[in-house]
Amino acid sequence: MKQFVENAADAIEQAKTDEGQIRIKLTYKPILNGLGAHALERITVEDNGVGINPEKMKQVLQQIGSSEKLHLALRGEQGIGLLAFALIAEELHLASSAKEGEPSSCLVLKRQWLKNGHAEIITHCKAHEHTHRGTIAYLEGILPEIAIQLSKDRIKEYLGQQFASDLRTNMYAMSISDNHEFELIHPQRFRGVKVMSTNLHVPKAGSAYIELYVLPWEMSDAAINLYGRGGTRICSLKDLQDFNALPWIDQRLEGYIRYDHLARTADKTAVVQDEIFRAFVNELRQQESKIKKMIEDVSAESQEQRFNIILGRAGKLIDKFVRYKEQGLLEKMAMGTTAGAAAKLDNREEKARPTESPSEPKALRPVLHHPTRAPHIKLQSPANANSNYRSWYDQKEGVICINREHYEFLLSQREDRRCMRYLFYIWVKESLLQEFGTQAEKVADEMVGLLAEAEPLLR
Repeated sequence: MKQFVENAADAIEQAKTDEGQIRIKLTYKPILNGLGAHALERITVEDNGVGINPEKMKQVLQQIGSSEKLHLALRGEQGIGLLAFALIAEELHLASSAKEGEPSSCLVLKRQWLKNGHAEIITHCKAHEHTHRGTIAYLEGILPEIAIQLSKDRIKEYLGQQFASDLRTNMYAMSISDNHEFELIHPQRFRGVKVMSTNLHVPKAGSAYIELYVLPWEMSDAAINLYGRGGTRICSLKDLQDFNALPWIDQRLEGYIRYDHLARTADKTAVVQDEIFRAFVNELRQQESKIKKMIEDVSAESQEQRFNIILGRAGKLIDKFVRYKEQGLLEKMAMGTTAGAAAKLDNREEKARPTESPSEPKALRPVLHHPTRAPHIKLQSPANANSNYRSWYDQKEGVICINREHYEFLLSQREDRRCMRYLFYIWVKESLLQEFGTQAEKVADEMVGLLAEAEPLLR
């Protein structure tokens, strides 16, 4: 399907129009099973590009594999895109007009004809005729095993990624419909903080545009997409051996690079590794230390902000725990769910407070605040003496210090609830040490380790 959208993009670029439009429409038919289900029957890809006249259609059929696109910096190559219809549909009807107001002609290919090399060109196709300049590719009879994989949302997301570069620069508008109104397809949206948006000069071969974003923590789907000539996606950068290393494979980094001088391989799944590609690689590698620093800076700042929020929640948890423990209320929480029992206990505390008389103005109600029992906690990079500990107590400042570099803390950071529980375990350890002295330090520290390791089982 991508082949037909690429061909539409090429036609618009050749037409040099400022109002290029590509429209994808999905048409469904009811399935006769009485359940109201529908199956994908047809996909159309429409453009307002240069169009094709009947003479050009004959040339296309006679010269598949030696297209004029070989000599142009366009997306489609070698004229083999038309044959891609057989992978998803029974028939292709390509209705096209090269002049506004002139009736279109229709090129017809069918799967069952391919073995014999048969095709038809219909000068006036009643079923698919139109009179505006441009082309409509009708993919008729979508194969059942393919139809179940093609939903509007999936196609929309895929095309937004594959053609993100063109869509960002407004080379054309792209929209999609499934028997309803057309929805615009927007370029892939990146998450995180934009850290780089610049042109990268490649000696003797123009420049590449690079746009990178740093995520606050690792995302398994984070990737940098590489776009080549014509703005078509080639592959993920980390799929190339030259970039299968940090920072390019860091799952906190995503974005895209567009370099029109790159050429795709014949199967369009990788880049031709010629002299231009080598020069491109060399220039990107000079950016690696800068990008690594950006990743670390953004990650540290994001973690700090997130940690402060979680720390506030952990403080409330510790404060509530201490109050319940002092009042002997913890055992009664086992009588119901944790949330339900806690709500009942909080209710009980509220009722125990002095209440105003019915005639007393509401504004004069006394507000009682419990002094918080939550400790002061901060993130700290450890000195050599504390490098192996998960935490330590700073007697001078009266603060519990969390080892921000310990791998268990880094793991807990990925999930708010897990991080809160980790902080609670740290507080338990440090509280016990304050009560029983430093002789138990190693035991208490290992206790936190075991609890942290068991965390997945305790959910």
